[in-house]
Amino acid sequence: MPLLTPFQSEIVVEHCHLQNQLEHIWVLFTYLFYSCLYILLAKNTTMSEQEDQELRAATKIRKDAEKKFEEMGLEVGQPVMPTKIPVPPNGNVVLTTNLFPVNTHKQVPVYRWDVEISISLRNGRQLALTKKSDSDAVSVDRKSKTKIIFEKMVDSHQELFGSRTECFYDMESTLYTMRDIRKNLENPEEDSIQLVINELDAQKFQGTTSANVQLKKVRDKFEVDLTSFRHITANVESTDMSHKQFLELVTSQVPMMSDAFVTFHGGVSFSMAADVTQLKEGKYLGHGIQKSVRYVENMENHAPQAAVAVDLKKTAFHAVMSGLDYLSQLIDVRPIYQGRKLNEQVFTPGLVKKMKGIRCRLTYGSRHREIVIHEISKKTAEELSFERDGENVSLIAYFYETYNVRIKYPKAPLAVEKKPGQRTLCYYPLECIEVLDNQRVTGELPQSVIREVIKYAAVLPSQRLIDIRKASEEIQLFDNAYLQNLETTIDPNPIRVEGRQITTPKLIFGGNATMDSKNGQWGQKGGRRHMFLMPATITSWTVLMISELTNGAAGATLNKFITMFMGECRQRGMHIEAPTDPWPLNINKNIDQQMEDFFYECKNLGIEFVLVMQDGCFHHHKFLKYLERKYKIITQDVMMTTVKKVEQHASATLENIVQKTNMKLGGLNYAISMKNPQGTKDVFTADTMFVGLAMAHSKPPKPDATGQEPPKPASVVGYAANVLAQQFAFIGDYYYQAADRDEKIDSMLPIMERLLQQWAQHHDGQMPKEILFFRNGASEGQYKSILKFEIPLIQKALEDFRERSTVAQIHETTKFCFLVATKRHNVRIFKANIEHRARATEQNLAPGIAVDRSITHPVFTEFYVNAHTTLQGTGKIPRYAIMYNDAGFKIGQLEHIVFGLAHLHQIVNLTTSLPTPSYIASDYADRGMAVLHQFLKDSGSDVNSYEQFNAMLSYAAVEEENSPFHFCRVNA
Repeated sequence: MPLLTPFQSEIVVEHCHLQNQLEHIWVLFTYLFYSCLYILLAKNTTMSEQEDQELRAATKIRKDAEKKFEEMGLEVGQPVMPTKIPVPPNGNVVLTTNLFPVNTHKQVPVYRWDVEISISLRNGRQLALTKKSDSDAVSVDRKSKTKIIFEKMVDSHQELFGSRTECFYDMESTLYTMRDIRKNLENPEEDSIQLVINELDAQKFQGTTSANVQLKKVRDKFEVDLTSFRHITANVESTDMSHKQFLELVTSQVPMMSDAFVTFHGGVSFSMAADVTQLKEGKYLGHGIQKSVRYVENMENHAPQAAVAVDLKKTAFHAVMSGLDYLSQLIDVRPIYQGRKLNEQVFTPGLVKKMKGIRCRLTYGSRHREIVIHEISKKTAEELSFERDGENVSLIAYFYETYNVRIKYPKAPLAVEKKPGQRTLCYYPLECIEVLDNQRVTGELPQSVIREVIKYAAVLPSQRLIDIRKASEEIQLFDNAYLQNLETTIDPNPIRVEGRQITTPKLIFGGNATMDSKNGQWGQKGGRRHMFLMPATITSWTVLMISELTNGAAGATLNKFITMFMGECRQRGMHIEAPTDPWPLNINKNIDQQMEDFFYECKNLGIEFVLVMQDGCFHHHKFLKYLERKYKIITQDVMMTTVKKVEQHASATLENIVQKTNMKLGGLNYAISMKNPQGTKDVFTADTMFVGLAMAHSKPPKPDATGQEPPKPASVVGYAANVLAQQFAFIGDYYYQAADRDEKIDSMLPIMERLLQQWAQHHDGQMPKEILFFRNGASEGQYKSILKFEIPLIQKALEDFRERSTVAQIHETTKFCFLVATKRHNVRIFKANIEHRARATEQNLAPGIAVDRSITHPVFTEFYVNAHTTLQGTGKIPRYAIMYNDAGFKIGQLEHIVFGLAHLHQIVNLTTSLPTPSYIASDYADRGMAVLHQFLKDSGSDVNSYEQFNAMLSYAAVEEENSPFHFCRVNA
C-alpha cells in the first residue's frame, strides 16, 4: 500500500490507519513535520496579523464602526438608555407570570476561578475537556467527564473547597467557590493552582486514569456580591454581568450535577426520565425546561430585583438508531433489504443535507470511536475495495477478516467521513454506525416534522402552568443546599401583575363602511363583503400551472378557480380583465428552464401579474420569486391544495387570496381609526412614519474540497414603512450587508435615504414630523451597538436630508422614537384564573392586553403588548424596549400604536403578534435572502459583492420610475 501524504486525494476506507510499524513511524514523522512547519509559519506572521486574529469578532466590528464614524466626522453615540418613562395608572386585568423572585438575605463571599481540565490520551496527546465544542454529543460527553473529575477533586480536597454544595461549576471553564482556596495553600499569594486527580475509570476516560486540573484566579470581578444591584445602570456598555451569570449557574447546579438530567447552554435541561415524543424522519421531541435570570422592578419599593423565568422547552433531537435505520426514516430502503441497490435518483442534495453533520459511534472494534457523517455515498460495501499489503481487498472482506463482522446489507450505501484538514475520505457501512444521543437537530426541519413539533409543543396555558411548577420542583429550584449555603431563597409564588386593556380600532373599508375588531378578529359571514378602500386594477395577467393534473382535469381546475377568483376580485371593487391563455408546464421536462422561458415571454408580452398554481410536491417558490425580481413581474403563488379548498367553496380562503392580490398590485384593503382611552384624540396622525427593521442571515455553507468552510453570503436587512400618501399603506425593500452582522452600520444611511426620498415623493417634498422605528430581535447585549452607532446614523440621515431639501419644511425637525421588539425571551404572562376546559383562545390573554410594570426592567423603559389571538398552545407576548425617544412618546401612546398597527397586515382577518411594519420587514428580509441565494446559484458571483447585490437585486435598483416595485407591497 503506498504511503499517504496529507495532500493526496486518494480515497481510503475506515481503519485507513497503517498496519505495520513502518507506517506508524511515517504517520508520526508527517505529523511532526507539519507541526513544525506550522510553528515556523506562525513565527513569520507579523505581530499586527496575530493581534488581528486574536480580536474577538465583536471587538473588530466595533473598531471598524468607530473608524467609519471617524471618516464621516461623526461622533459615536453614548451607550446610555433614556430615562425611564412613568407608567400609566394601574390596569384592571389581573395576571400571573412564570417569574419567581430571588431574595438573598445576607452577603456571602463568593470567588470566581477559571478552570482548565485535561487528560492524556493513549497517543500522548492532551485532550482539553473544558474546551467548548459545537457538537452537542461531544459537549455532553465532555461535561459528564468534567463532572466526575470535579466531584473527585472536591471530595479529595475538602480542606480547599469544602463540600460540593459550596462550589458552583458550569462543567466547562468557570468555577465559583465560597472559600478563597488560596488561603489554604503554602503560598496564599499564588493565583494559579495545579491539581492531579487520580483513580479515574480508564474505560470512561479513553485509557487514562488521571486528569490535570488548573485553577486560575479571575483578576477582574473576583468576588461576587449577591445583595448588591449597583451594577444595574442606564449605561449598557459598563454593565457587569457577573451577578446575573452567577445566579444563572447557581439555579442550574442541581440538574448539572445530576445524572438524571442532560443540560445545554442557556439554562436548558432535559430529564432523562421524561417521556419523549417520536417524530418522523428519525427524530424525537425532547420535553425539557429553559430558565433564565432577569432583573425586574420590585413594585413595593421600586428597587431592582432578580427573578428566575422558567418555561417549557420542546426540542427536536436525532433518535438513537443505526445509520441504516436512520436512512430508512428518510427514504424507502426496501430494495436494500431485498438485495438490490437503491435507485441513484434518491441521492438528492436534500437527503445528504439531512444526514450531514450527524455524529455517530462505530458499533464494532474494541475501542470507542466516533465519526461525523460528511455525506452518503452511492457506492456500496460490495463495490468498494482498496489496496492492502499489495492486494486488492473488498470492504466486505476487510470487515470480516479484521473485526469478524459480516456485512448484512452489502448493497446499502455507505456513510462517508471527512476528517478536518484532510482530503482523504473514510467509508463505513451504515449498519455499522449508530447515531449518538443528545444531538439537537440544527438547521431547517422538514415541513412534515415542523407540523408535528408545533402540534406536540402546543401546550395550553392551564397545563403549561402545571408543567412549569412540576419541572421547577424536579430541578429543586425553590429549595436546595446550594441556595441555602448562599443565604438565598426563590419564592415559589410567581410574580403577579396588573395589565390594561387597550382600545380597539375600527376598520374602514370602501364607501366609508366600518367594521369592529373583536378579540383580534373581524370579517363578514355570508352576504356581500365590503369593497376594498383602494381596489387595484389588473389588466394584463396570466396563470402558470405546475401540477401533475392531466390536461382535462387541469383545464377544469384552472377555469373554475379563475372564474371564482375574478368574481371575488370584482365583488371587492377591483377592476380585472380576463387573463391571457393559462400556461401549464410539462412536469416531465426541466421545470426551472420552462419557468425562465415563460417569464421571458411574459416580459415581451407586457404581462404585469402572474398567478402561479403548483402542487405541494414541487418546490419552486424561491426560484419563482427570483424570476419575479429578474423580470420585474409581480407574482402570487397558490398551492393546489388551496385551490381545491376554493373549489369546495371555502369562501374565507378565497377572500385571503384576493386580499393578498389587491395588496400586491398597489391596492389597500382597509384603513383603521383609533382613539385614545379618553376618546379625545386620534392615535395615528398622517405626518408620522412607522418603520420596521428586520434581519435574515444565511445558513453556514457546506465545506469545500479542503474541508474549509467557504465565506457566508451576505446578511439581509429587510425594511418597511408607510411612505406612500395613504398613511396605512406599507411597502418595503431589502439591503445587503456583511454576513452575520446584525448591526445596521453599513445599511442604516442608505435605508434612511431611500425611505425619506419615498416619503417626500408622496408628501409634497415634506419630511415626516416624527418617526417610530421597530427593530426586530436585538438582545440586550446589542443595545450598546444600537445606541453608539445606529441612533447617530439615523440622526445624520435626517440632518443630511433636511439640508439637501429644496422644499420649505413645515416641521423644523424630525424627531424619532426607536423601539426594539423581541419575541426571543422566555417570559410568559397568563390569566390569573384559567378555566382548564376552555379553548386556547379563551385560556390565553385577549388581544390588546398591555403590561408595563413589575416584570419590566428596573432601569430601562419596557412594556409588553399582546396583540394577537392565540389559536393553539400558549402565546408568547412580544417585549418592547425604548432605546431613544426625543419624539416624547408616552408608554400608553406607544402601547396603543403597537396594537393598532397589528391590525394592518391586510391579508387575513386577524391581528399579527408584531406591528405590521415589523412583520412586513421580516418578510422582505426573507425575500431578499431567497433572491440572493438563487442569484448566486445562477451567476456564480462572489458572495461578498454586497454593492453588486444592492445595485442589481434590491427593489430600489429597479430603474423604471413608474415600476410597481416602487409603490406596491409585492411580497404581500
